[in-house]
Amino acid sequence: MELNDRKWRFSMAYISAVAAHAGYQVTEPHVDKDSLDGILIGEEGRRPMIGFQAKATGRDVLKPEHVAFPLPLKNYNDLRADTVIPRLLIVVVLPQQHEEWLAQSEDELRLRRCGYFFSLFGQSETDNATSVTVHLPRTGVFTSEQLRALMGRAERGEPL
Repeated sequence: MELNDRKWRFSMAYISAVAAHAGYQVTEPHVDKDSLDGILIGEEGRRPMIGFQAKATGRDVLKPEHVAFPLPLKNYNDLRADTVIPRLLIVVVLPQQHEEWLAQSEDELRLRRCGYFFSLFGQSETDNATSVTVHLPRTGVFTSEQLRALMGRAERGEPL
């Protein structure tokens, strides 16, 4: 498997692990034509859903206050659109060496680094031709607690 495919699968595994821990399902569309890699689904209340685009990088993107991630223009435009199901960009930051991504033993499975989320809904248009550097706040670590809060907002129809 190519390295970029491995990064993407690793990001999906991270997102799935967080979702499972928080009590939500993850579904993956067969084809990603609308910058939608998956949908997080709640099974209680109004059955909230959040769509997401998963990205992963081993580059040095961590800044003191944010993660500076270059997002392809198509993904940027798709994720900032007004949609029925709210959407997130989730960027999983990995160690540069793939051997360091994961450590496991009989007692522990450890995934190195973490993912950050950001809603691009309502972001402004850009004149950029190929990509837009998105600044994901470092306070937006994609955790079980954060996901529960996001699903609560989605259930109430609030912006993410």
